[in-house]
Amino acid sequence: MAILGEIRKQTWLLIVVIGVAMLAFLAGDLFSQNSVLKRVFSGDPNEVGNVDGESITIAEFLNAQQMTSNPNMSQNQISQQVWNTLVSQKLIKAHAEKAGLEVSDDEVWSFLAKQYGMADAQELKTQVGQLKGQAEQGVQGAGQAYQNFLNTFENAKPNLLRQKYMDLITMGIATTKKEAEFQQVGNIQSANIDYAFVSYEDLKKKYDVKVTDDEINAYVKRFPKYFQSEATVDLSYVYFSAQPSKEDEDAALNEIKKYLTQTISHDKVNNVTDTIPAFANAKNDSVYVSKYSDGQFMSQFITRKEIEQFSSQLPKEYADFLLNAPVGQVGGPFKVGNTYQLVKISKTKEISDSINSSHILISYKGTEVAATNPSITRTREQAKALADSIAAKANASNFASLVSQYSDDQGSKAKNGNIGWTAKDSRNIAAEYLQFLNTHKTGEIGVTESKFGFHIIKIDGVKTQTGYQFANIVKEIKASQKTSDKNFSDARKFAQEVQGKSLKEFAALAQKYGFNYNTADNVTRYYMMPLVDPNTGFSNDKDNDILRWAFSKDTKPGDTFLFTTGNEDQIIVHLVSKASKGLATAKAVRNEVEPIIMKEKLTKLINEKLGGKPTIESFVSQFGATKANSGITFGAAMLMNHGAEPKVAGAAFGLKPGTTSKAIAGNMGVYVVKVNSVTDAPKIEDATFLIDQLNNTALQNINQRFLQSLLDATDIKDTRAEKLDRLQMQ
Repeated sequence: MAILGEIRKQTWLLIVVIGVAMLAFLAGDLFSQNSVLKRVFSGDPNEVGNVDGESITIAEFLNAQQMTSNPNMSQNQISQQVWNTLVSQKLIKAHAEKAGLEVSDDEVWSFLAKQYGMADAQELKTQVGQLKGQAEQGVQGAGQAYQNFLNTFENAKPNLLRQKYMDLITMGIATTKKEAEFQQVGNIQSANIDYAFVSYEDLKKKYDVKVTDDEINAYVKRFPKYFQSEATVDLSYVYFSAQPSKEDEDAALNEIKKYLTQTISHDKVNNVTDTIPAFANAKNDSVYVSKYSDGQFMSQFITRKEIEQFSSQLPKEYADFLLNAPVGQVGGPFKVGNTYQLVKISKTKEISDSINSSHILISYKGTEVAATNPSITRTREQAKALADSIAAKANASNFASLVSQYSDDQGSKAKNGNIGWTAKDSRNIAAEYLQFLNTHKTGEIGVTESKFGFHIIKIDGVKTQTGYQFANIVKEIKASQKTSDKNFSDARKFAQEVQGKSLKEFAALAQKYGFNYNTADNVTRYYMMPLVDPNTGFSNDKDNDILRWAFSKDTKPGDTFLFTTGNEDQIIVHLVSKASKGLATAKAVRNEVEPIIMKEKLTKLINEKLGGKPTIESFVSQFGATKANSGITFGAAMLMNHGAEPKVAGAAFGLKPGTTSKAIAGNMGVYVVKVNSVTDAPKIEDATFLIDQLNNTALQNINQRFLQSLLDATDIKDTRAEKLDRLQMQ
C-alpha cells in the first residue's frame, strides 16, 4: 500500500513504468522473426526468393524439392533444378498475364486426355472420378495414384502457359523479302584477297605478353551485366576414400573359395556344427544362393545367344564359361567389379525365342489409328466391350473371318490378321502386345490393350531355344572395420595436424603424406557438379553440408573441417577464400577473359610494329606470317584451312580494291588482308526460298535465348542460402 501511495503522489513514475513496458512490448514485436522492421532489413523470413516482386516461399520451394526427389541427383542438383524451374515459371506467368494469356482447367483436361490417348476430356474426368472414389474407399494404391494425377494436373498448367507465351512471341518472327535478298547477295558476292596469317600460339612463343589481374578486372567492368557472379568460395581438400585394402580383397577371395569344397562350420556360441556341401553338390541352388551369397538368386532362363550380346562386359574367362560349360559345372571365382563370383550352370529348359501371331485391332477415338481413320468414332468403353465379345467367340477356325469383319489394322487385315514372327525382346512392337506373346502358348487367344486400341491376339506358333539358369555365389569386396578405422584415424590425425595452417602448409602436408589432395575453385552455394570426381569412388553425399559450412558467416578463410560421408569416406576441407556476390573476380574469369585480352594485346603490338602503312610483305618478314590467296563471301566468311573468319570478310568487303588492312584479330590468329577485287553485287530476281530458312534460324535463336534474356532483365533475389541453411541448422 505504501508503494501504491507513493506512485499516486509521483505520477511521473507511473508514466515511466508504463512507457518502459510498452517500449519492451513494441521492441519485442519490432525485432521478432516476422516483424515489419525485420522484413525491411532482412526480407520476408518466409520466402527463399523473389522474382520481380513475386515471392517464392519456403513452403513452396521445399514442396517442389520433395516432389523432385531423385536418387541419381545430389541435394544441390535438385535444389538448383527446382530453383530454375520456379523462377522461370513465375517469370513466364508474369509476362503471360501482361499479354492477357491464361490457361483454363478445361484446357488442361483436354491436353492431358490427349497425352493419355483418350477420346476427350470427359473420358479422362470419368476415369479420374472413379480413381478418386477408389481412393476415398481406401483401395490400395488408389490414393497415391490420385495424388500423382493432381500433381500432374498442376504441373501441366505452367508448361501450357509457357507454350502459349512462346507461341505468341514466335508469331512475331518474320523475314522480309529485302532481308532475304540481302542474305542472297552475301551468299553470292565474292572478293579475292591476298592475306598473311600467324597463329596466336606462335605469337605467344615469340613475345612475352602477360595479362594482369588489373587488366581482367578492367575488362569485367566494361561488361558488368555479363560478369555478374553469385557469391563463391575456393576450397582445397584431402579425401580418404573408404576403399577395401588388399587384405580385404584377399579375405573376400578366401571366403568364396570355401564353397568350392565341402566345409564344416562350427558355431561356438550355440555349440552347433553344420556341414556345408560344395556348391557343385547343392541339391537346391536357389536355397544355397539365398543362404550363402551376398546377391539374390535369379530365376530367369537366358539363351546363350543373349549371353553373347553382353559377353564383352564380362571378364573373358567368365564369358567363356557361361557360353560353354555343361549343366552342373561351377566356374570361378571370377572378379567382377567389386565382387568375387562363383557361377553354376543350374538348369536348362526350352524357352520361346520368337512368336508368330495374328490379331484383331479394335481401336477407338483418341488413338493414333483413329486420328488417320475418321470412321472410328467408338469410345474406349465401347471398344473394350466389343473386343471382349469378339474374344469370347473367337477360335482358330473363325479367327480369319472375324479379322475381316472387325479389325481396324488395315495392314494385317489382308493377311488374316497375321503380323509374322516377333522376337521375344523386340522393341518394334507395343510393350503390352509383346507381354501377351511372351506369356501365352500356341493356340491361345486373349485380349490386351495398347496405345493403338484393344487387340484380340491369337498365338499361331512359337520357336524355342535352350535357356540356361545360372546360380551365382557373390561376395562383395568391401572395407573391413579395421580398414575403416585406420581410414578414419588417418583422416582425424591429418585434420588435427592442419588446424590453423595456411593453404601452402595444408597442401604441403597432404603431398608429404601422399594423400589425395585437390581443389575446387569458384564454387557457388548450389554448385551442381560433385566436389570430388565420382570416378574416384568417393561418395558426394556431404557436398551440401560442405558448402553450407563454407558459406556460413562463422566460417572464415583458413578454417578447416572434417566431414564423414554415409559410406565412411572422410574429407578434410580447407576454405581458401570467399568472394561476395557482384562482379566476378579476375581469378574466377581468367580462363574466359585472358584469351580475349591476349588477342587484343598481340594485335595491338603487331599494328605498332607495322606502323601506319602496313603491308603483307612486312607482316611476313617481321612476324613469320604465312601468305596465301583466297576467295571469300560475306555470308559464309570461310577461309580454307582456317574456318570462319567474319572479321576478315568484313575487311574484304569494307576496303577498296588495292588497299591493305591493319592487323586483324581473327578467331585463330592475326591477319593482314589486301583486297584484290570485289565482284559486283548480283541482281537478285527471287530470294523467297531463303525466307523459311531465315525464319527457322530466327526461331531457333528465340527458343534458345529468349528465356535467358528475360532472366537477365529481371530483378531476381535468391536468399536460399540464408533462409534454408538457417532452417536446417535449427
